[in-house]
Amino acid sequence: MALATFVKISTVNNLSDARYCAGMEVDQMGFSMVKGDQNYVSPEDFKELTDWLSGVEFVGEVSSSDIDLNELIKTYALSAIEVGSLDQITEAAATGLKVIFRTNQLTEVQEALSSHADILDFVLIEDVDLAELKKLDSLEKVVIGSGFDANNVSELIDTLEFKGISLKGGDEIRPGYKNFDELADILETLDTDEFV
Repeated sequence: MALATFVKISTVNNLSDARYCAGMEVDQMGFSMVKGDQNYVSPEDFKELTDWLSGVEFVGEVSSSDIDLNELIKTYALSAIEVGSLDQITEAAATGLKVIFRTNQLTEVQEALSSHADILDFVLIEDVDLAELKKLDSLEKVVIGSGFDANNVSELIDTLEFKGISLKGGDEIRPGYKNFDELADILETLDTDEFV
């Protein structure tokens, strides 16, 4: 089994999401590393979750710009770091990890790609207007986090030459119980065994 495009799962905070998505062979899983964030995963919980997983890269998600990234990553075993401020891109690159820039502004996508294309793994744009996104010169380093569902994701990846998509994990109903409807529908649509 493999997926028809690159897939990142953001805001993973439970073992149900983590194991299901790893089993579907997503490329990356993101975990919030900022205390006080709704989906914060402590270093201890991160280790507990990721010890169950293999074959996926782990991304530290940082939603605050006043954090020492080098200090923060010491307690997480990461492949990449995702920042939400243009000012953090250079600091993130200094960690030696892959760098992802997350935004919901097309102008910031353009700025990040024109100023930092050489150090960015990709730019994740959420709340995207696909018509506006098509105006960019290149989409090869762009991952989209909205504008698709199980009905149109196949057509979208066939018509736009972007890097991939991002989906969000969510809370369990109770430990071990999770409703995967939308997430599962999209991942199953992208399963190359099923992909048409």
